Amino acid sequence: MIRSALLLVAVLGLPSVARAGEEPPPASASPEADTPEQQEKEAPPPEEAQEDKTLERYRTPIEVLSERMIGVASRAVRFDWRKKRLGFGLIGSQLLELNNFSSARFGGFVRKPVGSFMGELAITRVLTWGSDSTDKLALTPYRQTGRPSRIELDLNVGYPLAEGVATSRPGFFPATELVFSANAGVRYAYYPGALSGATFGEVARSLVAPRLSEDERENLEGKLPPGMQIDGGRYNLLAGLGLDVYFQTGGFFTPRAMVALPITGSDLGLWWELTFSAGWMF
Repeated sequence: MIRSALLLVAVLGLPSVARAGEEPPPASASPEADTPEQQEKEAPPPEEAQEDKTLERYRTPIEVLSERMIGVASRAVRFDWRKKRLGFGLIGSQLLELNNFSSARFGGFVRKPVGSFMGELAITRVLTWGSDSTDKLALTPYRQTGRPSRIELDLNVGYPLAEGVATSRPGFFPATELVFSANAGVRYAYYPGALSGATFGEVARSLVAPRLSEDERENLEGKLPPGMQIDGGRYNLLAGLGLDVYFQTGGFFTPRAMVALPITGSDLGLWWELTFSAGWMF
Protein backbone atom coordinates (compact mmCIF):
# COMPACT_ATOMS: atom_id res chain seq x y z
CA MET A 1 0.00 0.00 0.00
CA ILE A 2 2.75 2.40 1.00
CA ARG A 3 4.81 1.38 -2.07
CA SER A 4 1.92 2.08 -4.38
CA ALA A 5 1.48 5.52 -2.93
CA LEU A 6 5.18 6.40 -3.33
CA LEU A 7 5.19 5.14 -6.92
CA LEU A 8 2.18 7.29 -7.75
CA VAL A 9 3.84 10.39 -6.26
CA ALA A 10 7.01 9.74 -8.31
CA VAL A 11 5.09 9.41 -11.53
CA LEU A 12 3.20 12.64 -10.94
CA GLY A 13 6.40 14.58 -10.14
CA LEU A 14 8.26 13.74 -13.38
CA PRO A 15 6.57 16.40 -15.67
CA SER A 16 7.22 19.15 -13.18
CA VAL A 17 10.92 18.25 -13.01
CA ALA A 18 11.19 18.13 -16.78
CA ARG A 19 9.52 21.49 -17.12
CA ALA A 20 11.77 22.95 -14.48
CA GLY A 21 14.86 21.82 -16.38
CA GLU A 22 13.84 23.52 -19.60
CA GLU A 23 15.17 27.00 -20.28
CA PRO A 24 12.46 29.67 -20.42
CA PRO A 25 11.92 31.27 -23.81
CA PRO A 26 13.36 34.76 -24.33
CA ALA A 27 11.14 37.67 -23.45
CA SER A 28 11.18 38.95 -27.01
CA ALA A 29 9.80 35.66 -28.28
CA SER A 30 6.76 35.95 -26.03
CA PRO A 31 3.74 37.20 -28.01
CA GLU A 32 2.50 39.10 -25.01
CA ALA A 33 5.80 41.08 -24.82
CA ASP A 34 5.75 42.30 -28.46
CA THR A 35 3.80 45.51 -27.87
CA PRO A 36 3.87 48.30 -30.54
CA GLU A 37 5.97 50.50 -28.27
CA GLN A 38 8.59 47.82 -27.87
CA GLN A 39 8.61 47.00 -31.57
CA GLU A 40 9.13 50.72 -32.36
CA LYS A 41 12.02 50.91 -29.92
CA GLU A 42 13.62 47.75 -31.21
CA ALA A 43 13.19 48.67 -34.95
CA PRO A 44 16.28 50.25 -36.47
CA PRO A 45 15.89 54.01 -37.14
CA PRO A 46 15.01 54.80 -40.81
CA GLU A 47 17.55 56.57 -42.97
CA GLU A 48 17.09 60.36 -42.98
CA ALA A 49 15.82 61.62 -46.34
CA GLN A 50 18.26 63.93 -48.04
CA GLU A 51 16.94 67.49 -48.66
CA ASP A 52 16.23 68.30 -52.33
CA LYS A 53 18.24 71.40 -53.19
CA THR A 54 17.35 71.51 -56.91
CA LEU A 55 15.08 74.57 -56.50
CA GLU A 56 17.24 76.25 -53.90
CA ARG A 57 18.46 78.99 -56.29
CA TYR A 58 14.85 79.86 -57.26
CA ARG A 59 13.63 80.39 -53.72
CA THR A 60 13.06 83.93 -52.47
CA PRO A 61 12.13 84.98 -48.93
CA ILE A 62 8.57 86.24 -48.48
CA GLU A 63 9.93 89.58 -47.21
CA VAL A 64 11.60 90.16 -50.56
CA LEU A 65 8.55 89.08 -52.58
CA SER A 66 6.29 91.47 -50.69
CA GLU A 67 8.42 94.41 -51.87
CA ARG A 68 8.76 93.24 -55.48
CA MET A 69 6.36 93.48 -58.44
CA ILE A 70 5.19 89.91 -58.93
CA GLY A 71 3.19 90.45 -62.15
CA VAL A 72 1.52 92.94 -64.45
CA ALA A 73 -2.22 93.04 -65.11
CA SER A 74 -3.19 92.92 -68.76
CA ARG A 75 -5.27 95.71 -70.33
CA ALA A 76 -8.58 94.81 -71.91
CA VAL A 77 -8.37 95.78 -75.57
CA ARG A 78 -11.11 95.46 -78.14
CA PHE A 79 -9.27 97.41 -80.83
CA ASP A 80 -5.52 97.97 -80.47
CA TRP A 81 -5.06 101.30 -82.25
CA ARG A 82 -1.37 101.38 -81.27
CA LYS A 83 -0.64 98.56 -83.72
CA LYS A 84 -2.29 100.26 -86.71
CA ARG A 85 -0.32 102.03 -89.41
CA LEU A 86 -2.51 104.90 -90.62
CA GLY A 87 -5.99 106.31 -90.34
CA PHE A 88 -7.94 108.48 -92.77
CA GLY A 89 -11.18 110.37 -92.42
CA LEU A 90 -13.30 113.48 -92.74
CA ILE A 91 -13.58 116.29 -90.24
CA GLY A 92 -16.09 119.05 -89.54
CA SER A 93 -16.02 121.85 -86.98
CA GLN A 94 -18.08 124.71 -85.66
CA LEU A 95 -16.13 127.76 -84.45
CA LEU A 96 -17.50 129.66 -81.48
CA GLU A 97 -15.70 133.01 -81.73
CA LEU A 98 -16.62 136.02 -79.63
CA ASN A 99 -18.36 137.89 -82.46
CA ASN A 100 -21.51 137.81 -84.58
CA PHE A 101 -19.91 135.94 -87.48
CA SER A 102 -20.38 132.23 -88.12
CA SER A 103 -17.64 129.88 -89.31
CA ALA A 104 -17.68 126.22 -90.25
CA ARG A 105 -14.78 123.93 -91.20
CA PHE A 106 -14.81 120.91 -93.52
CA GLY A 107 -11.88 118.82 -94.66
CA GLY A 108 -9.89 115.66 -94.33
CA PHE A 109 -7.21 114.29 -92.04
CA VAL A 110 -4.69 111.52 -91.65
CA ARG A 111 -3.61 110.14 -88.29
CA LYS A 112 -0.82 107.83 -87.19
CA PRO A 113 -0.01 106.21 -83.84
CA VAL A 114 3.42 107.18 -82.53
CA GLY A 115 4.07 105.07 -79.44
CA SER A 116 1.43 106.01 -76.90
CA PHE A 117 0.57 109.21 -78.79
CA MET A 118 -1.76 109.78 -81.70
CA GLY A 119 -0.49 112.26 -84.28
CA GLU A 120 -2.88 113.92 -86.72
CA LEU A 121 -2.47 116.16 -89.76
CA ALA A 122 -5.58 117.88 -91.16
CA ILE A 123 -6.34 120.34 -93.92
CA THR A 124 -9.69 122.15 -93.94
CA ARG A 125 -11.61 124.80 -95.78
CA VAL A 126 -13.23 127.39 -93.49
CA LEU A 127 -16.32 129.29 -94.67
CA THR A 128 -17.28 132.47 -92.82
CA TRP A 129 -20.50 134.42 -93.20
CA GLY A 130 -22.21 137.29 -91.46
CA SER A 131 -25.57 137.74 -89.76
CA ASP A 132 -28.28 140.34 -89.41
CA SER A 133 -26.29 141.88 -86.57
CA THR A 134 -23.17 142.27 -88.69
CA ASP A 135 -25.22 143.81 -91.53
CA LYS A 136 -26.50 146.44 -89.13
CA LEU A 137 -23.02 146.88 -87.67
CA ALA A 138 -21.73 147.63 -91.16
CA LEU A 139 -23.95 150.73 -91.23
CA THR A 140 -22.02 152.18 -88.30
CA PRO A 141 -18.33 153.10 -88.00
CA TYR A 142 -17.80 150.18 -85.58
CA ARG A 143 -16.35 146.83 -86.57
CA GLN A 144 -15.98 143.38 -85.00
CA THR A 145 -12.78 141.37 -85.15
CA GLY A 146 -13.13 138.22 -87.20
CA ARG A 147 -11.52 136.06 -89.85
CA PRO A 148 -12.79 135.68 -93.42
CA SER A 149 -12.97 132.41 -95.38
CA ARG A 150 -9.61 130.66 -95.49
CA ILE A 151 -7.67 127.39 -95.63
CA GLU A 152 -6.25 125.95 -92.41
CA LEU A 153 -3.54 123.38 -91.75
CA ASP A 154 -3.62 121.58 -88.40
CA LEU A 155 -0.98 119.52 -86.62
CA ASN A 156 -2.47 117.81 -83.57
CA VAL A 157 -1.27 115.29 -81.02
CA GLY A 158 -3.33 113.32 -78.53
CA TYR A 159 -2.31 111.48 -75.38
CA PRO A 160 -4.73 108.90 -73.87
CA LEU A 161 -5.78 109.60 -70.30
CA ALA A 162 -8.16 106.65 -69.97
CA GLU A 163 -9.24 103.82 -72.24
CA GLY A 164 -11.22 100.63 -72.09
CA VAL A 165 -13.83 98.38 -73.66
CA ALA A 166 -17.49 99.39 -73.57
CA THR A 167 -20.73 97.63 -74.54
CA SER A 168 -22.72 99.70 -77.01
CA ARG A 169 -26.44 100.34 -77.06
CA PRO A 170 -28.54 99.26 -78.94
CA GLY A 171 -27.36 95.71 -78.51
CA PHE A 172 -26.74 94.99 -82.18
CA PHE A 173 -23.79 97.44 -82.15
CA PRO A 174 -20.48 95.64 -81.49
CA ALA A 175 -18.36 96.33 -78.44
CA THR A 176 -16.14 99.39 -78.83
CA GLU A 177 -12.81 100.68 -77.60
CA LEU A 178 -13.08 104.07 -75.91
CA VAL A 179 -10.01 106.30 -75.68
CA PHE A 180 -10.35 109.55 -73.72
CA SER A 181 -7.45 111.80 -74.68
CA ALA A 182 -5.91 115.19 -73.98
CA ASN A 183 -5.22 117.02 -77.25
CA ALA A 184 -3.03 119.91 -78.31
CA GLY A 185 -2.47 121.38 -81.73
CA VAL A 186 -0.99 124.15 -83.83
CA ARG A 187 -3.09 125.73 -86.61
CA TYR A 188 -1.89 127.74 -89.57
CA ALA A 189 -4.28 129.98 -91.54
CA TYR A 190 -3.81 130.83 -95.21
CA TYR A 191 -6.04 133.44 -96.84
CA PRO A 192 -6.33 132.98 -100.62
CA GLY A 193 -5.50 136.20 -102.43
CA ALA A 194 -3.71 137.77 -99.48
CA LEU A 195 -0.32 137.61 -101.21
CA SER A 196 -1.39 139.02 -104.56
CA GLY A 197 1.34 141.16 -106.09
CA ALA A 198 3.99 140.11 -103.55
CA THR A 199 7.52 139.20 -104.56
CA PHE A 200 9.07 135.80 -103.86
CA GLY A 201 10.91 137.15 -100.82
CA GLU A 202 7.75 138.80 -99.46
CA VAL A 203 5.80 135.57 -99.93
CA ALA A 204 8.49 133.57 -98.11
CA ARG A 205 8.53 136.02 -95.20
CA SER A 206 4.76 136.28 -94.98
CA LEU A 207 4.18 132.55 -94.95
CA VAL A 208 6.14 132.10 -91.73
CA ALA A 209 5.35 135.45 -90.07
CA PRO A 210 3.11 135.15 -86.98
CA ARG A 211 0.89 138.06 -88.11
CA LEU A 212 -0.53 139.32 -91.37
CA SER A 213 1.37 142.09 -93.09
CA GLU A 214 -0.22 145.41 -94.10
CA ASP A 215 -0.20 144.37 -97.75
CA GLU A 216 -2.12 141.22 -96.90
CA ARG A 217 -4.70 143.20 -94.94
CA GLU A 218 -5.22 145.56 -97.88
CA ASN A 219 -5.61 142.68 -100.31
CA LEU A 220 -8.29 141.12 -98.09
CA GLU A 221 -10.33 144.27 -97.43
CA GLY A 222 -12.63 143.64 -100.36
CA LYS A 223 -13.26 140.01 -99.29
CA LEU A 224 -14.36 140.67 -95.73
CA PRO A 225 -17.99 140.14 -94.70
CA PRO A 226 -19.82 143.38 -93.81
CA GLY A 227 -18.88 144.76 -90.41
CA MET A 228 -15.66 142.69 -90.05
CA GLN A 229 -12.21 143.85 -89.03
CA ILE A 230 -9.71 141.13 -89.90
CA ASP A 231 -7.78 139.40 -87.16
CA GLY A 232 -4.04 139.81 -87.64
CA GLY A 233 -2.99 136.45 -86.19
CA ARG A 234 -1.81 133.74 -88.55
CA TYR A 235 -1.23 130.93 -86.02
CA ASN A 236 -3.39 129.47 -83.27
CA LEU A 237 -2.47 127.18 -80.41
CA LEU A 238 -5.34 124.95 -79.27
CA ALA A 239 -5.83 122.52 -76.40
CA GLY A 240 -8.73 120.36 -75.32
CA LEU A 241 -10.20 116.91 -74.80
CA GLY A 242 -11.46 114.28 -77.21
CA LEU A 243 -13.06 110.84 -77.18
CA ASP A 244 -12.05 108.27 -79.80
CA VAL A 245 -14.63 105.52 -80.30
CA TYR A 246 -13.08 102.60 -82.20
CA PHE A 247 -14.98 99.64 -83.61
CA GLN A 248 -13.31 96.27 -84.03
CA THR A 249 -13.59 96.51 -87.82
CA GLY A 250 -11.36 99.63 -87.84
CA GLY A 251 -13.97 102.35 -88.15
CA PHE A 252 -14.00 105.17 -85.61
CA PHE A 253 -15.46 108.55 -84.81
CA THR A 254 -14.15 111.32 -82.57
CA PRO A 255 -16.02 114.18 -80.90
CA ARG A 256 -13.60 116.82 -79.65
CA ALA A 257 -13.75 120.16 -77.85
CA MET A 258 -10.83 122.57 -78.21
CA VAL A 259 -10.10 126.07 -76.97
CA ALA A 260 -7.74 128.55 -78.63
CA LEU A 261 -5.21 129.90 -76.16
CA PRO A 262 -4.69 133.69 -76.48
CA ILE A 263 -0.89 133.48 -76.60
CA THR A 264 -0.21 133.71 -80.34
CA GLY A 265 -0.99 137.38 -80.92
CA SER A 266 -4.56 136.82 -82.15
CA ASP A 267 -7.02 139.69 -81.59
CA LEU A 268 -9.91 137.28 -80.99
CA GLY A 269 -8.73 136.23 -77.56
CA LEU A 270 -10.09 132.95 -76.22
CA TRP A 271 -12.59 131.08 -78.41
CA TRP A 272 -13.97 127.54 -78.66
CA GLU A 273 -14.20 124.92 -81.37
CA LEU A 274 -16.43 121.83 -81.49
CA THR A 275 -15.20 119.12 -83.87
CA PHE A 276 -16.55 115.82 -85.09
CA SER A 277 -14.47 113.48 -87.23
CA ALA A 278 -14.95 109.97 -88.57
CA GLY A 279 -12.69 107.62 -90.45
CA TRP A 280 -10.99 104.26 -90.74
CA MET A 281 -7.78 102.83 -89.31
CA PHE A 282 -5.64 100.45 -91.37
